[in-house]
Amino acid sequence: MRDTPPLGPIGERDTESLLEDLCVALRNVGLRDRDLPRGDKVREHVAEVRAIKAELVRRSVKTDDRITRLSHETNWRMQDLLRECLEFPDSMPYVKEADGIRRTLRCRLCRTHERPSDAKVFWWCNECLVHGLKSIEERTPFDGIVLFRTYNPEARCQHADSETILVAEYSSDTIYGCCAKCLTEELTRRTSSWATVS
Repeated sequence: MRDTPPLGPIGERDTESLLEDLCVALRNVGLRDRDLPRGDKVREHVAEVRAIKAELVRRSVKTDDRITRLSHETNWRMQDLLRECLEFPDSMPYVKEADGIRRTLRCRLCRTHERPSDAKVFWWCNECLVHGLKSIEERTPFDGIVLFRTYNPEARCQHADSETILVAEYSSDTIYGCCAKCLTEELTRRTSSWATVS
């Protein structure tokens, strides 16, 4: 099988090819958005989106129809992604799924809210962290989590001992539990970090 020939300079490509190249570059950003903001490869794809879009603007080519079709093809909000690529680094181009939730930040428990991009304890939204705390206090698990105690130090947070009630995502992977103090500290950190940003 032959290697794909390298693409020519953006300014020398025909307009139809450029439109498709813009779609490919946007998909590449979407596939690598978990590496934002510092990942070299995703930054290269963002730069490519910006360069191609600038050339299409220079040629007075409208991209709306093709980007709308790309949204239907991928189930991602590509107009939003394009806008955020053009605004980068002031906006982070995390791809949004059809319901408007940024895929990389989707809460792993409820699946209907986003976690903060700098979450440190579980990839859960704030509401699920609060729910997890309540679960520990009331000794009542909810769908998607497991409550437990363990004698294995490697399976529990630094605050815990063998009698501490821990919470973890229910999965077949290696289990690691966090205590109420971990969840409280994370909620406090998120709240103060949000206050700093606002």
